[in-house]
Amino acid sequence: MSATPGDDPIDQAIVRVRAGDREAFRTVITACEASLRVLVAAILPQVATVDDVVQKSLVTAYFRLDQYTLGTSFMAWVATIARYQALNERRRWLAEHAFKQRLRGERRLDQALHGGDEVSPFADERLLSRLGDCLACLRDLPAAIVRAHYLEQVPVAELAARHGRSADWVHLVLHRARRALRTCLIAKAGGQVAGLTDGDPAGAAHGA
Repeated sequence: MSATPGDDPIDQAIVRVRAGDREAFRTVITACEASLRVLVAAILPQVATVDDVVQKSLVTAYFRLDQYTLGTSFMAWVATIARYQALNERRRWLAEHAFKQRLRGERRLDQALHGGDEVSPFADERLLSRLGDCLACLRDLPAAIVRAHYLEQVPVAELAARHGRSADWVHLVLHRARRALRTCLIAKAGGQVAGLTDGDPAGAAHGA
């Protein structure tokens, strides 16, 4: 493989960058940016993130220029970097999108079951005496979050910060715990209500 820039203007610019001329990298950006946008846009589900991924890819390429071999097609080399960056962003977006979709579904179900009232599962005085036993059925983390939020009145935002997670994650844990507790409390009271045990109400007890 050739280790000299030859007539390739990109390789010539890279030689100048390696020699300390950082401004020469603008030539590289101008030559590659449009093609990288097309490549990245074909992978990403959101157009709004295309420019960010392209810029991140070019920055990564700049700091890895010592790994590029002159004469071996810089465009192909930087396209590989951009492809990996785009795939990582796509995976992140899809995971976040799936989580939000699941959360919206959980909230719709919650509204159907409880009329949108988060406290209603605990409103019956006859069931409160059994709450301790039902809390013991939850795993440590969901039980701790339920106690902190409902008994100690710790805000959702603070719980999210404590656990290094998002507020949506806390809402989802609370929702699953409420479903499990509501089913448990009603069962201990001797009454099974249709619709309260649909799905997996024990989700909070098994790893929410």
